[in-house]
Amino acid sequence: MGESMVAISQTGRFIVARLPKDGDLMEEILKVAKELDISGGCLMIIGALSKAVFGIYTGKEYKKIELQGPLEILSCIGNIAEADGEKVVHAHITVSDSQGRAFGGHLLKGCIIHPTAELVIIEGENLKLKRKLDPETGLKLLST
Repeated sequence: MGESMVAISQTGRFIVARLPKDGDLMEEILKVAKELDISGGCLMIIGALSKAVFGIYTGKEYKKIELQGPLEILSCIGNIAEADGEKVVHAHITVSDSQGRAFGGHLLKGCIIHPTAELVIIEGENLKLKRKLDPETGLKLLST
């Protein structure tokens, strides 16, 4: 795990997508990444959810946290890579409830878009980000 990794690329496509109401946020991001064959890039999302699901890494696994909405997506940032021939989204999300309290963690499947979410992807030109299993942490870490 102590090794670092650096990949350098020129900016490729700049993609903006409005994701559908009642869609699963993670699945909708993956759908865009697959349709456009994105193999390396960063993402940003704003919008709102009727339900949020995220995790906090405990050093061994993700402790799952669920919140019921309405919830505002204050920030969702991450990257898109590939592992074992599949697109992989690694993102963190921060949401606020109706009292303005903020909660967040590692984006998991189960976040339900309501009424909308706006996705921006900045793709690296010819960038092929990979994730490989790190035996020390049990996580799929970025690698070359």
